[in-house]
Amino acid sequence: MKTLSILDMSILITGLTGFLGSHLVRELRSKYPNKDLSALILPHEREMCKEYEKYEINFIFGDVSSKASLKGCFDGIESVFHLAAIVDDLAPLSNFYKINHLGTKNLLEEFVDAGSNTFIYMSTLGIFGFNLPDYPIDEDYEVDLIPGYRESKYLGEKEVFKFAEEFGFKASVLRPPGIFGPGDPHWIPNIFKLVESGKKIPLINGDNVVYAYSYVFDIIESLMKMEELDEAKGEAFNHTSFQVTNKELFETAAKISNTEFDSYNLNYKIAMIVGLIGELQWKLVKKRPLLNRYRVKQMGKSRLVNTEKIEKKLGVSTQISFEEVLRESYKCYKKEN
Repeated sequence: MKTLSILDMSILITGLTGFLGSHLVRELRSKYPNKDLSALILPHEREMCKEYEKYEINFIFGDVSSKASLKGCFDGIESVFHLAAIVDDLAPLSNFYKINHLGTKNLLEEFVDAGSNTFIYMSTLGIFGFNLPDYPIDEDYEVDLIPGYRESKYLGEKEVFKFAEEFGFKASVLRPPGIFGPGDPHWIPNIFKLVESGKKIPLINGDNVVYAYSYVFDIIESLMKMEELDEAKGEAFNHTSFQVTNKELFETAAKISNTEFDSYNLNYKIAMIVGLIGELQWKLVKKRPLLNRYRVKQMGKSRLVNTEKIEKKLGVSTQISFEEVLRESYKCYKKEN
């Protein structure tokens, strides 16, 4: 297939109404004011489209889990950012595979039929599991698939590269950890509500657990460069903007919100029991728990990431401090609440 510049391409985004998608479309429209932009939207999200009309988007209504609903969705489309996914840890297990794996395959089949050129897929660092070493892992580290979100996203990756090899189009995969920034509807509110509650905060496995975070605008820069640069073809990229301890996270949040910070060490095994109780609570009364076992594993084990590949091939690196991003996010959170 011919290689086109992004300046010549029409673009389709899935997952427009999510946190990342809403930021991506703003950046694309700002950088490319005359480019044709389309978005694949779930039929029940029609009302949500109104807030995006100012970006002059062509809305296409369909569901990745229904191949029939996707017919013709890539007509005239050269480049696709596939962000849509089920990410909720408490969702039914089958939904992850129906949307994240088979839904991606459905999209790829329509993509190939339309003769589209470039497919950018949002994956996750979660494919490497939780039992990670005490050194930064690179893209070739062995995957440790956990059923649900993480396994389904990896299966989606496999479909992307299989189709790309067979049909010769340009494909790239991005693997971030948790993504945060201004407008984050979940992680930022939870962190600051916890800090501002005045309660002692449990630190699972103590002060020194290191966790990786990606700044939303670093992710957007990465996605756009993956689309633009030939060096990204056929590549998967690990990403992280910051690697900080859980204690540093809460200390910084307390400093920004002018609150006192106090903590205690929560034993990992006890935390897992609390997480299990939280899951049972969800099943019985549908009350969303503060902790489940996945979150305990996530926050109780260090995750160190080697970002040399994305820095070298795409020239992507973070130009802002963790505190600056958290402060910017806090201002947005307070404004919206």
